[in-house]
Amino acid sequence: MGMSGKILLFAISLFLMTAASQARQSLTIVTNNYPPYITADRNSSFLGDLFHEIGARIGIDFEFQFYPWKRGEQAVAEGKAWGTIPYRKSESREKKFLFSDALYLADSHFFAYSADGTKPPITFNDLTDLRPYRIGGIQGYYYEPWFENAGLDVQYSHSEEQNFQLLQRGRIDLFTTATTMGWYVIENLFPPEEVAKFYTLDKPLVAGEGLFLMTSKNYPQTRILLEKFNRGLHEIKTDGTYTRLVHKHGLIMTY
Repeated sequence: MGMSGKILLFAISLFLMTAASQARQSLTIVTNNYPPYITADRNSSFLGDLFHEIGARIGIDFEFQFYPWKRGEQAVAEGKAWGTIPYRKSESREKKFLFSDALYLADSHFFAYSADGTKPPITFNDLTDLRPYRIGGIQGYYYEPWFENAGLDVQYSHSEEQNFQLLQRGRIDLFTTATTMGWYVIENLFPPEEVAKFYTLDKPLVAGEGLFLMTSKNYPQTRILLEKFNRGLHEIKTDGTYTRLVHKHGLIMTY
């Protein structure tokens, strides 16, 4: 092949590479540190890995930005970001946002702490049964209206870590979060002898409810994008990729 032919081939290759690059859409996803589901380090982030695999199948690059939960939700509401993760559905949220198919099914339990290692018999049938206890929470989480309607004594903090520290110091009696995530935080926050003093109430606050991508209703072509995202999610659930990621990040298979 002559020099002119090589130059032409290079030019065509460069054009095709540029066109392919331009064809890939980039979407902003806002979130906050919520291990093991999402962290800034994709190697230890189940949802980071999940979105990477979905993006590879549907030709979209997902850019993650980390903000406090309230600020991230506001960014989606204002159309500054396409979506936020991981969120549970609620009646008020479904009025304002769209939701993907479930990214993961997760139980949430109330956590408690006992300084002497015994497990006091705290039980509840309805949330109103927990009125005698001091409850820890995070503002903006799905359970906030539930606690308010039940008339619970709730102290809100900024993070799971702060709530577990308050629990360990006896400042609150109970704190609820996704069960897998709760144990992850406890085991990374406290020495083993302290970890052994935490426990969960037998009855979950929510059992097997989904964690979702929550997206703006007003983002350009948002419904088309969501359909494409769900298609990619379905593909990785049927080709073994989803199972591999669940096991890689130490989660429990729920599908």
